[in-house]
Amino acid sequence: MPLSADDKIAIQELSNTHVKYLDAHDVEAWANCWLPDGTFYATYGTFTGHEAIKEFIRGHIAAGKEDGARHVMTNYVIDGDGDRATVYCLVVKIQVEKAPHIIASGVYNDVVVRTADGWKFESRRLDVDNGVFAAAAAAAAAQG
Repeated sequence: MPLSADDKIAIQELSNTHVKYLDAHDVEAWANCWLPDGTFYATYGTFTGHEAIKEFIRGHIAAGKEDGARHVMTNYVIDGDGDRATVYCLVVKIQVEKAPHIIASGVYNDVVVRTADGWKFESRRLDVDNGVFAAAAAAAAAQG
């Protein structure tokens, strides 16, 4: 059975709520967007289960990588069969506390499942665009 429009809205809401929690540095709520044994695949590594996901994001926040950041999600493509779906969307990470600029951009590819508590990530894969790393390398080279 194809996903209903309400299901697609709920799945998009999961994705948007996920970055709302990230921007607020709400680690518990952010991790609870996944199934207890869900996996986050990122440029920084693979993290499975709530504890590993929370440990990763706590370190990421402590390192200042989310200071002044706001995430904008767009271009959703959601396909599924009732209780399971795949999600494709784009993300742009913007600096909003200093002179505004794009910090990073990338692509999310997700698998979500319906639970008694609503839709949750079984897996969320973030592929950061290469331009982010090229810009960092150029800035480092300019500093000598």
